[in-house]
Amino acid sequence: MTTILHIGQFNKLRLKRCFLNQIAPKISNGLIRNGYQVLNYDDRDMARLMGLGVSKRWGVWRMNRHLISYCQKVLPDAIILGHADTVYPETLAELRDRFPHLRVLQYNVDWIHPDCEIGNVQRIQSKLDVVDITLVTTGDQKLLHQFKRPGNMVGFLPNPTDNSIETANMYEIKEPTADLMYCAGNGTRQFGEEEIPALEVVQRIQQKVPQVKLFAAGMTPDSTFSGAVYQRAFEQAGMGLNLSRRNDIFLYSSDRMAHIMGNGQLCLMDRRTGYDRLFEEDEIVFYSTPEELYALIWEFKKYPARRQKVARKGTEKYRSLFNERVVARYMTDLLFSDFKAENYAFPTVAA
Repeated sequence: MTTILHIGQFNKLRLKRCFLNQIAPKISNGLIRNGYQVLNYDDRDMARLMGLGVSKRWGVWRMNRHLISYCQKVLPDAIILGHADTVYPETLAELRDRFPHLRVLQYNVDWIHPDCEIGNVQRIQSKLDVVDITLVTTGDQKLLHQFKRPGNMVGFLPNPTDNSIETANMYEIKEPTADLMYCAGNGTRQFGEEEIPALEVVQRIQQKVPQVKLFAAGMTPDSTFSGAVYQRAFEQAGMGLNLSRRNDIFLYSSDRMAHIMGNGQLCLMDRRTGYDRLFEEDEIVFYSTPEELYALIWEFKKYPARRQKVARKGTEKYRSLFNERVVARYMTDLLFSDFKAENYAFPTVAA
């Protein structure tokens, strides 16, 4: 049996936000369902536990030493790193020396762009010399190319959905509790040509389309949900607005897209994301300006049967293209040299 050690954020201690719907458990589910033995290791939780009563720095150091001992016991064939920022590159280098057969993949689900915070780019770059594959949730090859190293692969990572996690089929409901949902923190969002707080986006939609029942969450302290309550929030609305911090990066989206489409909501998103290359106009509702968005929200509010039809078609396609088994197989194909780009209906590794 092939053993994969998945090091990432499972948030069993902090119970932060949408921890049940995060990408890490979906990837592990997909790997297990594809027949692999998977060992989940939360580097941050382990560092917190090991540093209690001493210091964070001491906890991180102890976790890195424990990780080496753990690998000596479980003998992984591959390691998958998901934002495992507390794992030192030196630790991975030592593991590769001890286990010459070991393959290592890192994935990153934050945006990369010349305008983004430099920290995320640095986090990816810090491990490039000790990983074989780097996957990022953007398809822009120019942006991905900065992570290319001789002999290593860099590519696009879709945000996966998982029917055991995103369990709703909102396209089946003609009259949901709310018409439209937008769940996000209150950082700035690229809305048309402006960058404005997420709460202001909500306020503008309410002003322009007052007849629409809008459910907003996450923008104020008393509207921030986590765990099962977060999932249930997606079971209230027929439409979901997928608006990220930047919407002009090719194939970049926050994992909100997987939550929206995995739960059967009608997804509305900026055309500049480039997802119109993968989805048709009768699968996702694309808009080019805020004014067009307002009109489309009202149109699909008035005609629920049309909303249900488009949402169903989009959900079925998203679940087909980006389900947890497909994304997990993509990773293992890359890890174990079985990769063929023609097996996937989305951009894969960069040239």
